[in-house]
Amino acid sequence: MAHMRLDPDTLLIVNLANLLVMATTLPLIMGAELSDSARAARRALMIQAVSWIALILSGFWPGTWIDWSLSTLAMVCISAANWLIFLALQGWLGRRPYGRTLAVLALVMPVGYMLGFSSYPFRVGWSNLLIALQFLILAIATLRSNSALGGRWRWVMMGCMLTMAALTAARGVMGAWFTALYPSFTAPHPINLAALLAANVALVLINVAVLVAWREEAEHQLRRQAITDQLTGVCNRHGWQEAAGALVAQAQRYRLPLTLVAIDIDHFKQINDTRGHEAGDAALGLFGRLLGQGQRSGDVIARMGGEEFCVLLPHGDATAGEGFDRRMRALLAAEAPAMLGYSMNFSSGLAVLDLNGESLESLMSRADAAVYRAKQGGRGQLVVALPYIPRPFVASE
Repeated sequence: MAHMRLDPDTLLIVNLANLLVMATTLPLIMGAELSDSARAARRALMIQAVSWIALILSGFWPGTWIDWSLSTLAMVCISAANWLIFLALQGWLGRRPYGRTLAVLALVMPVGYMLGFSSYPFRVGWSNLLIALQFLILAIATLRSNSALGGRWRWVMMGCMLTMAALTAARGVMGAWFTALYPSFTAPHPINLAALLAANVALVLINVAVLVAWREEAEHQLRRQAITDQLTGVCNRHGWQEAAGALVAQAQRYRLPLTLVAIDIDHFKQINDTRGHEAGDAALGLFGRLLGQGQRSGDVIARMGGEEFCVLLPHGDATAGEGFDRRMRALLAAEAPAMLGYSMNFSSGLAVLDLNGESLESLMSRADAAVYRAKQGGRGQLVVALPYIPRPFVASE
């Protein structure tokens, strides 16, 4: 019975075939409407195909200027692909460490390779060791997520990058100091065979990880659209109930201060009646943007309907609520005349959560009542809500 043997040429051809298939099918699968992260990841896989084509073709003209040109092009593409994957991870997971280091490695690796091409030990050691460092940085970039994304696809990508980093570094050491064991890219040494085999497997797994990350990102965007008011960019009522309810429960459980500021734009109906609904929409859009500028990290802002808004300040007392109200009035006074051509103002009600079991509904009711009193008192002012009065307990019969 004949034994199947793996050889570098076969693995190179299989790897190239995989890359070409994926590079051509990914645009069909993912479509044209992509985020910057998904587009960067897709381009990385396509550029990797170019790098392998250049490497394989360079072997037909060893030691010539064509070999030098194609090999250098391959190094440029490898670095560019790794940088694009880093950008994709940064877009999906938040700011990643060692970005500047990777940028430097991506630049100096092909430059050093090109300048030292005449020395086989130098160019092989230099390129492989620096590519291994690039893979290591990409593996580190999969750790921790600073966004709502970051499923198990991260661990798949990390495993691939760590494996490729180890095998690429080993290949660099052989080429630089044990050249007889690794005299060419197609050397049948077990480490080279393992590296080429791992590249085939990693390619498939990274491609799957990219598709899963893309799907996760799309689902997250759909969820954000479902809980976001499209006109103002703040939460809608559904998003408010979800986020505010959780913060109130947390505040009650751990006895943390929490303040609600309810806001009603003054004379908004008059803006619509005299200036038109487009002007009203512009006013609401500006108001939502300024609310975002005035908020602290962790605050929840929502449009409850029409010209009514709510701002929830976790870990904030009445002083925090009053500070937010002042910031918002200052921003509105400065921005509205310049952006809209007229001044705007609002009435607001402030209610501090009673930590003896008050619900979100009760807190909102007290704040709304304070807004009503602010309007009755002449508008354009903040009124503090009346104290919380627990409902008397009535025993069931």
